[in-house]
Amino acid sequence: MESGRDSGEANGEVKERSSSVVNTSESEEVSYENQQQQADVDMGKQNAEDLDESAQERMLQGDDTTAKITEKDNVEVKFISENGDVKIDMEQTKDTLAGMSKEELMKFANDPFWVKMRWALFILFWLLWAGMLAGAVAIIVMAPKCSAPELKKFWEESPIIQLDASIDSPSNDLKGLESVLNDLKVQHIKAISLSSLVEEGIDGATEDFKTIKAKLGNISDLESLIKVATEKDQQIFLELDPNHSSVEHPWFKQSVERQDPYTSYYVWADGITTSDGEKGRRSPPNNWLSVYGDSAWEWNEKRGQYYLHQFNKSQPDLNYNNPAVVKEFGDILIHWLKLGISGFRLASTSFLTEDPDLQDERESHLPVEINNYQSLIHVRTRDRPENAAILTSWQEMVRNETDGKGLFALQDDIGADILQVYNEKKRVIDLPQNSHFFTTANANINATVLRNSILQWLQITPWPAWNLNDKHPLRHRMPTDVADSITLMTMLLPGTPILRLNDVMSAKDAFEILSNARGGLTFLHGSMTSKVINGTVFVYARNWLRSGNPGYLVMYQTGDESATIDLSAMPRISEEVNVVAHSPNYIRDTEVVRTKLYSNKVPISPKSTLILTFVPKE
Repeated sequence: MESGRDSGEANGEVKERSSSVVNTSESEEVSYENQQQQADVDMGKQNAEDLDESAQERMLQGDDTTAKITEKDNVEVKFISENGDVKIDMEQTKDTLAGMSKEELMKFANDPFWVKMRWALFILFWLLWAGMLAGAVAIIVMAPKCSAPELKKFWEESPIIQLDASIDSPSNDLKGLESVLNDLKVQHIKAISLSSLVEEGIDGATEDFKTIKAKLGNISDLESLIKVATEKDQQIFLELDPNHSSVEHPWFKQSVERQDPYTSYYVWADGITTSDGEKGRRSPPNNWLSVYGDSAWEWNEKRGQYYLHQFNKSQPDLNYNNPAVVKEFGDILIHWLKLGISGFRLASTSFLTEDPDLQDERESHLPVEINNYQSLIHVRTRDRPENAAILTSWQEMVRNETDGKGLFALQDDIGADILQVYNEKKRVIDLPQNSHFFTTANANINATVLRNSILQWLQITPWPAWNLNDKHPLRHRMPTDVADSITLMTMLLPGTPILRLNDVMSAKDAFEILSNARGGLTFLHGSMTSKVINGTVFVYARNWLRSGNPGYLVMYQTGDESATIDLSAMPRISEEVNVVAHSPNYIRDTEVVRTKLYSNKVPISPKSTLILTFVPKE
């Protein structure tokens, strides 16, 4: 039973060593308790009974490697296999690096050196933090900034549509215009200009600047219309002519009677009397002419003086050299603003003041007949610098009453030199216009003339009005299809088109698309480049350099023949362009894809307009 003896001795040796470990380390608990318990169970079995040889072999099988369990703290238990015997060895391990205890640290807490050190580090930390914060703020403040685009007025985003209630309303009055506002809302129209609203005489001159024509309705009807417009995010302007009234106006009648304060509300002057035999011969006070020819003076027998009329003799000029008259008309503007009107388009403002000394006009060198208006140079009666002060005072009234949002514009063309005088100290005239080339154009307008006229005015003012109708409607001067093309061509020009209702509704699908596009950043803030291609096609592009905004390209064929145009020379144009809209008379090749074209071969029909969009090249 040699093996049994060996087992017993081995067991005894295990017990002896275990006892030794316990005696030397009574205060320490053995970690990995489940493993230690398992080892105790195995050794107990060996002490209680003899293990057969096969069991011993199974217990001792394995590699000659050392199984190692690290106990808590610094006790290490090793199971060692040597020549079939199992030995357990427990060793004291080297102490590992440990931090100082709380008690030890507290010994240094109040040490003067460490107190100073802590305060120094604390202060240094916050100084560094403050420095980084200041640096970040400095970078933000000093870094170049992209300025936010200037907010545009609603009358810059939208075309202005002139409405005459007696013509454009289904019921020929103000109430009927409410349905028209619905149609204009679909077309993205935000600005409406009411014409011929105030009471007029047979001669078309104003009899009362504060009263609505009886056949159109009353003040309540106007207020109702304004309320409907406001609900639709639309604004209504009023067109007035401050230069003159009717001879039937109460002011004029009282002025004839020399009743104060109306005695000097109009321009009165004595005539020139020359001896002619027994009877004196009376003549006007000077050589001034009306715009229709003949003398600008008319004798009033009752007052015994001449009165000035630069238009018809039934339209006497108001005397704006009289401050009381300037204030009187300012009160008229306030009257309408308080009713909800959002601004004005004033007519005949170049005739407001005249030379108070009534000096003769100089003769011009034009080969025209005597008494023709063009035979004189009208420095005494037109575009006088004194007009600027009057318009400025009215503009300030409009701005104050509308919190700076109201429109103050003119219906007539204005010269660049006069505009400079008016806007010398501040911007007085919104939407200045010089649209003579539009208001007199027929279907044969030349592409080069068209481009040069547009660019010339854009150099003077960056955001003008483009009036297509004035006193001679566009559709009376050319066929409807050509009028549609020209209307659509103006829609994306920098500036605001002044249109009439039939201009909007004639090609309303295309018009709606372009009117909506006017609200985009490319249109409102983008640049414009233009060319004449093929000698007959006026082309302009709208780009905004900031990424993510599409470019627009508008082309109008002034010629009478179809053509294929190469647009690749236009700045930043892409190889492919997309069709956005076109005039009704645009005829496209049925083989061409309807929405995409190559920019180097774009077909264009006679007298038609095509609008494209593209992704601008960097």
